Amino acid sequence: MDRLEQEELEPVERVIAFLLAQAEQRARIESHGHEEVGLVPEMPVDRAAGDAGLFGHLFEGGVRDPFAAKHLARAFDDPVTSLGCLCFGLASHVGANRFTYMSVCKSRAVEVLLSCALLAVLAGCKPAEAPMMPPPVVNLQVVNPAPVPQVVEITAQVEGNREVEVRARVTGILLAQSYQEGAAVKAGDLLFKIDPAPYEVALALAKAQLMQEKARFEQAAAEAGRQAALLKADAASAKEAADSKSFAAAAEAARDVAAAKVRAAELDLSYCEVRAPIAGFTGRLNRSEGSLVSPGADSLLTTVVQREQVWVRFGLSEQQFARLFQGVASAASQAAVEVLLPDGSVYPAAGKVNFVAAQVEARLGTVQMRAEFANPQAVLLPGQYVRVRVRGRTLPAAFVIPAASLMQSAQGRFVWLADEKNLAVMAPVVVDEIAGPSAVILGGLKAGDRLVTDNLQKVRPGAPVVPRPAAVAPSAK
Repeated sequence: MDRLEQEELEPVERVIAFLLAQAEQRARIESHGHEEVGLVPEMPVDRAAGDAGLFGHLFEGGVRDPFAAKHLARAFDDPVTSLGCLCFGLASHVGANRFTYMSVCKSRAVEVLLSCALLAVLAGCKPAEAPMMPPPVVNLQVVNPAPVPQVVEITAQVEGNREVEVRARVTGILLAQSYQEGAAVKAGDLLFKIDPAPYEVALALAKAQLMQEKARFEQAAAEAGRQAALLKADAASAKEAADSKSFAAAAEAARDVAAAKVRAAELDLSYCEVRAPIAGFTGRLNRSEGSLVSPGADSLLTTVVQREQVWVRFGLSEQQFARLFQGVASAASQAAVEVLLPDGSVYPAAGKVNFVAAQVEARLGTVQMRAEFANPQAVLLPGQYVRVRVRGRTLPAAFVIPAASLMQSAQGRFVWLADEKNLAVMAPVVVDEIAGPSAVILGGLKAGDRLVTDNLQKVRPGAPVVPRPAAVAPSAK
């Protein structure tokens, strides 16, 4: 209970203490004629702002306490200096009755001294100026125009100039494989053998039917000849002669049908031996021995490809085709094509373009081209992916510069040049292509320009640069 009663009495005690402090403050004001006021928002002055001097505007404002304002008609004089003074205090934000008192002398000399001190403090608060950066040391390259061939490197695929699929043409069981996969074969070599028994029977049946139709034809032909002789002797009617002649013609047609069936049976029987259609190299075996094969989608047995001559097929984008050949197909057919092998070396034989598509392939957006290469050592394998280098027209005067010296801005690409006074100059350029470490420039440079090639991030327009004392080499190749 005592603790609860004490907590209830604490707010009352704080209110009584605050009222006593206010009464003491008012009594002090009545006895001294000035107020200890808060410095927080406003400060009282002892006379008009016009008499306050240089810092009068700092002390403008009213008295915080209405009672103090009533008794502060004027300030007091300092008993030591006999000068007018302003007395003020620092008030607590929580209503406590504790004040710190100080007096400000309002003489002109003191104000001047305070002004100088304030200016010195403000001058000391200024940020220190950043030291000047030395001009960057750069490498310069003298650029000159030179003829530059238009070259494109792209991915291509090797194809055999003759690739043949070996398929089954009759239905039957695959009895034997007569070749080694990947081996060279000659045209007509036996590759597979399909069970011939059903086709031998079919051939024998066709031959028997042919013999039967031949006998019928011979009988009908003889009867037609006899009826014709009787008709001449007026021993037979014309109808009988005509009927016998028709029967002979029908028998002849039936004989020819039987002969064709024999030929078809012979072909089916010959298809039981699958032979190489061309000379070349065989591919992988697709159907093993004992499998049932038949014509159709599953008829592929193997492939035979020729490698002495190969084709390399590739596609150029519309932009590349226009840049190399200006969009002219006849110029593309005369292009020089080189193959880059996987080890980076150039294939020794040059290729000749033998096909240029007459339209852009809609699916890929490319113009398909093909070049033929001699391949006596079988270095290029069908299906292999390689890189090809296609050479087009030659630019008569272009600049080749390091690609790293190109910069990008909102207006486009540019380079840094150094003028005769070694001041940096921004030069917009027209880029034809960027190929590896080099860039081909069509416009924006002139012969003899000095190109900045390093420390590009430190260069500023109109700022000086320091060339390194090294020999500069022209960029022309």
